[in-house]
Amino acid sequence: MRKTLLTTLFIATILTGCASSPQNAVGLANTWTVSSIDGYTQPVDALTIKPQLQINKNLNVSYSGCNTLTGKMRITTQDLTTKNLISTQKMCPQNEQATVDGFVKQMLTGPSKFLVNSNTLILSSDNHTVTFKRVEKK
Repeated sequence: MRKTLLTTLFIATILTGCASSPQNAVGLANTWTVSSIDGYTQPVDALTIKPQLQINKNLNVSYSGCNTLTGKMRITTQDLTTKNLISTQKMCPQNEQATVDGFVKQMLTGPSKFLVNSNTLILSSDNHTVTFKRVEKK
């Protein structure tokens, strides 16, 4: 009896986790701009044009920095990765833009944890965190 109860609870937990996966993606489909890296607004503040991350409802992703990154997000319960991430190959100066682009690419390549909270998207790995703010539609 106890074994049956534990097995049932285990299966219910797994199914609940799987069922909640799409729910975690609610709010991802937006346009985001990088606001900080590891809690610091530098080098982001030094950029004259803030790069944008666009995620549509089908989880297609496009990032516009010095190089453009595009791909398709894959989401599990709390992790995301971007499969088939394609990048343009411009010769970008090694400046603040290159730093920001490198961190964003690392987070999109994943796996990264993600959290969508109101107007904020946070992507984090074991080593870094990139925070985005939702771009207000005009």
